[in-house]
Amino acid sequence: MKIAFGMIVFNGEYVLRQCLESAYPFASQILIAEGPVQYWQDQGYTTSTDGTNEILESFPDPENKITVVHGQYFEKDEQCNAYMPYLADDIDYLWQIDSDEMYLATDIEKMIQILEEEKYTSVDVKSASFYGGLDRYIGGFERKKGNFYRIFKVYPGSKWLTHRPPTMVHVSGQSQLVPRHLDADTLYEQHGIQMFHYSYVFPHQVKAKLSYYKAKVSMGKCVDNYYERIYLPWVLGNKQERRFIEHLNNGVHEFKPQYREHTRTEPFEGDHPRAIRESLSEIKERIENELQEFRE
Repeated sequence: MKIAFGMIVFNGEYVLRQCLESAYPFASQILIAEGPVQYWQDQGYTTSTDGTNEILESFPDPENKITVVHGQYFEKDEQCNAYMPYLADDIDYLWQIDSDEMYLATDIEKMIQILEEEKYTSVDVKSASFYGGLDRYIGGFERKKGNFYRIFKVYPGSKWLTHRPPTMVHVSGQSQLVPRHLDADTLYEQHGIQMFHYSYVFPHQVKAKLSYYKAKVSMGKCVDNYYERIYLPWVLGNKQERRFIEHLNNGVHEFKPQYREHTRTEPFEGDHPRAIRESLSEIKERIENELQEFRE
């Protein structure tokens, strides 16, 4: 069983190193396309300007698993396909990971065993999307099956059809497995496997993410001035103020309430992946430093 992890990234340094550390032991390949889509190019970017490139260049790769492609892309469909020519012909599965996504090592091991035994051709995962730190994650709508397709059976010549939703197409005429999908609810209920998604953790991360989503993805479905109206007041608020914000908006997601069910936060109970546990002080310090500018 050979697994390739595929990533697209732009200004995604936040937990990028930890993400690579978590995936590396289980990967036959890690394929990365770095660079801005058109939205960011229009604002003058040609490559990441945070620490992303430095992390990619300096990350230890003793087994030569990592391939990084740099470029500028019209949209994320094109960016995903930029690394596909480097996918080895003997790779069995492509596991999509964003630079803020990772899994427990034991869960990756279990997932590989499931794929070996059951021969699924696609898998979607339940997301623990952490919000405003590492102690709470978004529940309800964010946890629904079908939201996060992440693992795909691949063959020589396979490529991405779309990034949203993640959809893979294959060369016709090849001997292929009969399509068989493993959904997130079944995966979590039977095996306890979920994705740890550090997507709403850092204020600067959320501000950049939401500017792009509002302009190019969610658009009219996105809460106006989400960062100023919901995210920052929640993060800076006390327990009572946070409850009021969640009651008023039926949660904390950037989608307007009429487009989704509740997204109230829930307390996280359990262990983060080891790379996160070993970086807790560093992560908390960064969050505090980014918030300090709003307290002054």
